[in-house]
Amino acid sequence: MTEIPSVLVGTVYEAAVARSDRYCECDLDESGNCGLAEVDKPRWHKSGKRCRERGEYRAPLLVAPRDPEVSDREAITLPLDEVIVLCRACYIRRRKKTDQERAARREAALLAEENTLFNTSDLLTPTGLTGPEQREAA
Repeated sequence: MTEIPSVLVGTVYEAAVARSDRYCECDLDESGNCGLAEVDKPRWHKSGKRCRERGEYRAPLLVAPRDPEVSDREAITLPLDEVIVLCRACYIRRRKKTDQERAARREAALLAEENTLFNTSDLLTPTGLTGPEQREAA
């Protein structure tokens, strides 16, 4: 069992790790999970839907916001009930899943009709001579 670094004693990190009994709290039934596919669950979440991975000296547990959309800058101000303890593997999978979801939402917003740069129904019909007609007239 690894000790909590002295700079983190008395912080939300220490309280969250103590609450989790030094286990990863990633639960596939809860929001903000790592998003494992059905095929990978037996490999990574050996006990079913809950990860239960312990932190080690080389791979300590990480404390992250329950809501994956919260930025890291805002996360440091969150209280204990709004954070979750994750092992490094679940944290990386969750971050990757969130980045992919965010990119898909951005792409969908760009392709949405209400966000098009030009609305063809608002374009004015040309008046006067067009380019080829102007050349012929000259």
